[in-house]
Amino acid sequence: MNHITHTFDTPWRSHQIEGSRGYEFIFNILGTEYTDAYNIDIAKVAPGGYSPLHIDQDNHAFYILEGEGEIDIADKCFQVKAGSVVRIPRGVVHAIRNIGEGWLMLLSIYDPPRIRKQKAVETT
Repeated sequence: MNHITHTFDTPWRSHQIEGSRGYEFIFNILGTEYTDAYNIDIAKVAPGGYSPLHIDQDNHAFYILEGEGEIDIADKCFQVKAGSVVRIPRGVVHAIRNIGEGWLMLLSIYDPPRIRKQKAVETT
């Protein structure tokens, strides 16, 4: 088992869902090789980047590492910044927007683990 992952040595991968802009990920920094209870990605959203309103079939949480954003959950809009923890239950409509001048960076925790179906493209 690899006990340490150095994310600065791991390539970012562009991954856009329809209607989104400005997302890059490091997928599965903790994945099913470690636990079948959850997985963790790191995401960054470019200034002005966003996701559309959408619904996921898993519980997920975001821990905001850096930047400023707005997150819509159901019919409410929340301001987030570094240190914020966001909980999004499965089946609840939500969206995220970077409203800051720099990158919005976050840990994304998925329960149960999220298996990505499409191949992401490495960015430089």
